[in-house]
Amino acid sequence: MRLPLSVIFSACFFSVATMAAFRVQAEDMPVTIAAGVRDPIYTHLYVAYKNGYLKEQGLEPKLVITGSGSRAAQLMVTGQADATIGNPEHVLVISNEGRATVMLAAFDQRNTFGNILVNSDSGLKELSDLKNKPIGITATGGGAYYYARFLFQHSGLAPSEIKWINLGSVANLEGAMRSKRVSAVVASLSMVETAKTQKYGYTLFDSRDTDAWNKVFGGPMPSSVVYALADNVKKKPELYRRVVKAMIQADDFIKKNSAETIAEAIVSEMGGQSVPSLVHAIDAYKKTYWRPSGLKIEEPEYKRWQQFAMDNELLSKQDLDKYGYANLVKDVGAFQ
Repeated sequence: MRLPLSVIFSACFFSVATMAAFRVQAEDMPVTIAAGVRDPIYTHLYVAYKNGYLKEQGLEPKLVITGSGSRAAQLMVTGQADATIGNPEHVLVISNEGRATVMLAAFDQRNTFGNILVNSDSGLKELSDLKNKPIGITATGGGAYYYARFLFQHSGLAPSEIKWINLGSVANLEGAMRSKRVSAVVASLSMVETAKTQKYGYTLFDSRDTDAWNKVFGGPMPSSVVYALADNVKKKPELYRRVVKAMIQADDFIKKNSAETIAEAIVSEMGGQSVPSLVHAIDAYKKTYWRPSGLKIEEPEYKRWQQFAMDNELLSKQDLDKYGYANLVKDVGAFQ
């Protein structure tokens, strides 16, 4: 029996279209992800990269580590990165400058870089004791800067009484502390553990202290997020869905494995930090910082962060609706 030409053509068209769709789906999508530091603060990113989850999702990943969150944000704005891992405050800053930006997922429920570390022989007891003393930070304008600035202002210091020293990297922060070039640094948890182990520093504010955190910040809120330009997300939703799916895979790995296993997986990306110091930090992150119920940003925690942003003069009361949950948080379909 001979088939009608219309049936043959339809079958051929279906076959060609299916094969084309398969090729598009099978092709890896290049993606550049920027982050500020090589530190377990961004363990989800490094696990997704080292364990191959980004590749499993059909991506060709390139990581660019800039030394500060603000520089990582600049790479995204200038088109040199597709997505950035950093603080949500940058989403506000970039959006305010006319480039609508959205958060896609969050890794933690409080800021892991919001620790104030001082020299062991400084004799300092309160945050207010740092009035007019040099305080090291990766970069003013970075995510850690906003949390530290809020902490110092909450302690009674005026902006003019805070002497920031931009140092650019975690290694430079540690060097400045050891040489006593600065009186304090805004430190990651692994830096705090290293300083305590090697007896060259102690904390005036430790973000692991839930009571201390809640007293200043009011409770859990997103702090390290995946974000991207809204126009790019609209143009390439599949790319961003894959990125978030890879981060969800990393979150599953983190929840199911020990701090030792996680540290071994990412140590080669940590800029020389030792496995023991990473284990201390990761163990604390698992217990206190990382989100117990997944990476999706929920509205109540967003509103708490929004209030922090307003108190920190990053957001005006008039702009609360403009930069509300529906406008700054985007679900790309990865959580289904």
